Amino acid sequence: MYGLMTKMLSHDKILLRRVRRFGAAMGVLWLAVGCASTPADLDVAEPERAVPPAALPDVPLTAELLYDILLGEIAGQRGYGDVAVEALSRAALSSKDPRLLARAGRRAARAGDHDKALEIAQLWAQVQPDHPAPAQLSGHALLAMGRTEEAYEQFADLIRHSEPEVGGAYRRIADLLARSGNTDGLLALMDRLIALHPESAEAYYSKAFLADRLKQVTVIGASIDQALMLRPDWEDAALGKFGHLADSSSPEAAETFADEYLRDHPDAPRLRTRYARFLVDRENPRDALIHFKYLADHDGENADAAFAVGLLSIQIDELRQARDYLLRNLALQEDNDQTRLYLGQVALELKDYEGAETWYREVRQSEYAFEAQMLLATVFAKRGNLDGAIAHLQTIEPVDDEQKLQLYLGQERVYRETKRLDDAKVVLDSALVELPDHPELLYARGLVAAQLNMLELHESDLRKLIARDPENAHAYNALGYTLADQTSRYDEALDLVGKALELKPGDPFIMDSMGWVQYRLGNIESAIDYLERALHSRPDAEIAAHLGEVLWVTGNQRRAKSIWKEALKKSPDNDLLLGTIRKLQQ
Repeated sequence: MYGLMTKMLSHDKILLRRVRRFGAAMGVLWLAVGCASTPADLDVAEPERAVPPAALPDVPLTAELLYDILLGEIAGQRGYGDVAVEALSRAALSSKDPRLLARAGRRAARAGDHDKALEIAQLWAQVQPDHPAPAQLSGHALLAMGRTEEAYEQFADLIRHSEPEVGGAYRRIADLLARSGNTDGLLALMDRLIALHPESAEAYYSKAFLADRLKQVTVIGASIDQALMLRPDWEDAALGKFGHLADSSSPEAAETFADEYLRDHPDAPRLRTRYARFLVDRENPRDALIHFKYLADHDGENADAAFAVGLLSIQIDELRQARDYLLRNLALQEDNDQTRLYLGQVALELKDYEGAETWYREVRQSEYAFEAQMLLATVFAKRGNLDGAIAHLQTIEPVDDEQKLQLYLGQERVYRETKRLDDAKVVLDSALVELPDHPELLYARGLVAAQLNMLELHESDLRKLIARDPENAHAYNALGYTLADQTSRYDEALDLVGKALELKPGDPFIMDSMGWVQYRLGNIESAIDYLERALHSRPDAEIAAHLGEVLWVTGNQRRAKSIWKEALKKSPDNDLLLGTIRKLQQ
């Protein structure tokens, strides 16, 4: 071994001589080597942070001691773990300095030399009998060696050192147990340790952490429940339980728990935020909005919550509320060009075209600049300046195929929204020549073809898209809706929309399609159920048109009129809604 050490350190002798000139005491040396990070496998507190300098031993820095320290440090940095352990252990055991004992102990634990780690820990405990770290190091080593009963005594000693605040000790012990490599009997050992402080919620929560690492699902829930029983207002435990329920395929149970906990403990912002995001993922924007709005209204500096309220409000067509919260976000985050884009979208929807143009022209960040320029064309088109919109789009230079795609789609959107569907199809035909079979282009042309009553092209494009992307719920939905609306192929439509709903359960537009299919099949009750749920999730004009028609033909004309009236307030120019009303009231 010494041959290896000599070879490895031959070119470091100059460094060794230089340090000898300056190293007159351990305090000086520690400045040179004390900045190394603590290994992840054993969190041992640095003794010099816990013990007054006067209590540290005055150890002379001999040449031999300095050599062993430098050898250990350099060997460790170069991957020679056994050399590092041997050298640092000699330095620690000879000097009995707690700082070196901590360093050597960590190195031995990292290298898996548990006999050496235990030897160091036992000496360290003699040097600093009131310090908790030696017991932690000993427990870790004994557990790895299979000496469970002795490990228990060391962990119990660690807990006693931590009294009366034992939560941190239990967390460290649970982490050590989880990474010990031995899984047998760990939960039983944790139970024995918990018995020392059965009133500690942190102890039970630490057991839940250990159970999670050991994949003991039932133990996780029971342990967190015990922690919450002892500390009902502990948000960490509430977050843990919510996450456990959500991750164990119990989303309904997770929702029930979060609702009940937040009712009793409304001041739990982290759980409320986590729950709101969960509801977004579950495609429940209305309930998510309630919680984000609570967060934004109770913390005027919460820019993220204000932004979330803005986006969710757009989704459910609460446009003025969206504008108010997006403006609040921008006041807190002045450089947020993404917010400016959404403010422009809101202004467009509210027909404030001057305001929309202002927001889009204020966008400066490069990642949003292209999108802002694209949306400016929409503003021109909305103002009736179709030629200006197309001319503006043609001035934009795409830097890649993705931007080229967006330019094509932008031109198509301008034509479609101004009801020039033939021109929209021409643009998409050209785009598909340059970007053959691109999914977004196939989908866009399929929708335009349906509006032009070109059923064969519509079906061809969407079936080609489904073949390329069998998980594309929107393609199944669009084709299924068209077959139900424009043909008598209702059973086929039912299969397609059913597949879409399987891929995206809860999507309001797919539920709308399913309601329409059920109506065409004559299943009126089922149709009304789907359409009402869709409208509740998203108060969209076309969903309102469909629900109103089903209600009208079944004799509930008063409710149909009420639904249409509400929809007209937000979408007075929607073609499907206006056409449905004219058709049924003529």
